[in-house]
Amino acid sequence: MYMTKLDEILTAIGASNHDVVEMDAAHLNHKMVQKARLGKKPVPRHTQDLILNALNQLLVEKEVEGAKSYKRADLFPMVENTAADDAAEEV
Repeated sequence: MYMTKLDEILTAIGASNHDVVEMDAAHLNHKMVQKARLGKKPVPRHTQDLILNALNQLLVEKEVEGAKSYKRADLFPMVENTAADDAAEEV
């Protein structure tokens, strides 16, 4: 079974989707995190940024030894253009 980088990190530190959502409960929900964790469908850039920030906060809060601050490309290597991105490129 294929594991996304997000899934690998969360599994390694023993964190759940709920732990990520708690870091930004105003903007994230469990469904968003689960979809990103499974990696079956493209995740919108805005959602990627929310999850990325929440993950980095979670790593700091859990005081994970040797943890680094992740970038979008680390977690979501296959960033696909959305319609909004395509429109921005045409302008």
